[in-house]
Amino acid sequence: MSSNTNSQQELFARIKELEEEMKKLKSRKKYGLVWEDKPEDVVLQCEKQIPVLKEIKNRKIVTDNTRPTNLLIEGDNYHALSVLNYTHKGKIDVIYIDPPYNTGNKDFIYNDDYVDREDSFRHSKWLSFIEKRLRLAKDLLKDSGAIFISIDDNEQAQLKLLCDSILGEHNFIANLIWENKEGGGGSDSAHFKIKHEYILVYGLKKDLVVIKNLKIENDNGYTFEDNYLEIRGRYKLIKLNSFSIQYSKSLDYPIILPNGETKMPSEDGKKGCWRWSENKFLWGLENDFIVFKNGNVYTKQYFNCDNEGNLIERSKTPIAVISSYSSTMATKQLENIFKSKVFNYSKPYLLIKDLVDFHQDKNSVVLDFMAGSGTTGHAVMELNKEDGGNRQYILCTNNENNICEEVTYERLKRVIKGYTNKKGENIEGFGGNLEYLKCEYIDKTRHSDNMKMRLMRACSEMLCLKENTFNLEKEVKDGDTLMYRIYSGIKVISQEGDSTTVKHYMGVYYDLDDSYLEDMRSELKQYEDSHKTAYIFSLRSVSDFIDDYRKWKGIHIEEVPEKILEIYETIYKRNNRR
Repeated sequence: MSSNTNSQQELFARIKELEEEMKKLKSRKKYGLVWEDKPEDVVLQCEKQIPVLKEIKNRKIVTDNTRPTNLLIEGDNYHALSVLNYTHKGKIDVIYIDPPYNTGNKDFIYNDDYVDREDSFRHSKWLSFIEKRLRLAKDLLKDSGAIFISIDDNEQAQLKLLCDSILGEHNFIANLIWENKEGGGGSDSAHFKIKHEYILVYGLKKDLVVIKNLKIENDNGYTFEDNYLEIRGRYKLIKLNSFSIQYSKSLDYPIILPNGETKMPSEDGKKGCWRWSENKFLWGLENDFIVFKNGNVYTKQYFNCDNEGNLIERSKTPIAVISSYSSTMATKQLENIFKSKVFNYSKPYLLIKDLVDFHQDKNSVVLDFMAGSGTTGHAVMELNKEDGGNRQYILCTNNENNICEEVTYERLKRVIKGYTNKKGENIEGFGGNLEYLKCEYIDKTRHSDNMKMRLMRACSEMLCLKENTFNLEKEVKDGDTLMYRIYSGIKVISQEGDSTTVKHYMGVYYDLDDSYLEDMRSELKQYEDSHKTAYIFSLRSVSDFIDDYRKWKGIHIEEVPEKILEIYETIYKRNNRR
């Protein structure tokens, strides 16, 4: 009898435990997306290998050493984003991506297989793929940064909820409508002709994101001219009296018309007031901002100046519907560069140019980690040429069917250097600098010191990427042992909308033997009026390491490779918790 009682008590206790577990599970997700996470090979690969970057020297392009270096990274975007979490954490202003739409028509590959429409885990695989990359991308954005994501009806609803979860519903800015099809639209639906896609827009901190107004290019509606045409432009007339603003006694004063009559702001029994104070009216009268016509009083609203005489550029808030560019246009743009069709489903570079231009900073860093044919790089280069900006782009793509080498890189090279278009016309290049980097891997081993030594030898390009210093100035060896290198590059300093470029030098010390360390410090010290950074190999903790180099005044010191390993470990632990 007692054994039965004990069994019942154990059963009740177990039921109680399960009930508590159910409560915890329910409390974790009250609203939003729930899906079965499907393991991904490229993520599992990181349990055994560490991604690094290798420079492909014969693809380097330099036309102007005074401008920032743009970057093309060949490799899986999960690995590239992992590297960027070390080199560019909190440094990216704008992210644009055009992910696979998961149509079921061989547009989305997961673990080396196409995901078709009949796959019961189709949406789960897509969400697992996007979620991991969005979390990595979020950590790259500046507080004022924004992300633009192209999508269509296949995954728009899921993507919106996923972005709400990762970026925060309170950071949602807009769901732009892009009318991508010319004419009457396509036949994607049996019930409606679909002629649009979407672009989801989020900020890391929405309140800090500034979306630039669109410049009003023409003065339609400003039909009158006067002696101030060259400076103020054309103008239109607006009645001075108003019935829409709140009544104020100080704005209810008499105006003497040229014929001697007295004019009050009230009309037809309606109580009104003037829009300008009496002093402002007298100023307007003196400076030719006032017109008397048919017994009424008007102010002149000029196209090129405000109502205080200050020169301005008229603009308007962007509309969330984009109708200017089509998918057909994108195809023609790419064919014009290559003289044949080399890529499907490219976006018009003018569309991406507008999205990047919404961010006001002309020195912004723009990331596209699903770069495809390189449209974002093309857009950034054209925008820089147009407004004199110093924007830098970072593009990431795999090399499936040689797309990175033969399409992405080739397009960027032609746009930089110039090309002959489909009509045989010579198109002048935009100029600029480009580094081609490729993801490679270091095997993890149980002997951590040995792994750190191998990583130290392989992390040069990561450090060059972090500091934007790709020009090798000096290399010092002791026999066959590499001791240190000095690299140089350009650093863009932005302040209150203006920017300056300064020379930047980076020293990398590769060995535990510190007998050449003072030599490297002396080399760096000779570069005056420049930024200087030193990366020094150490097996110790950061706090112990930094104390040894406080005398290196004017040189920023960082330890490697421990910081790289810490960031990678954080990323992979986070993914294993899902």
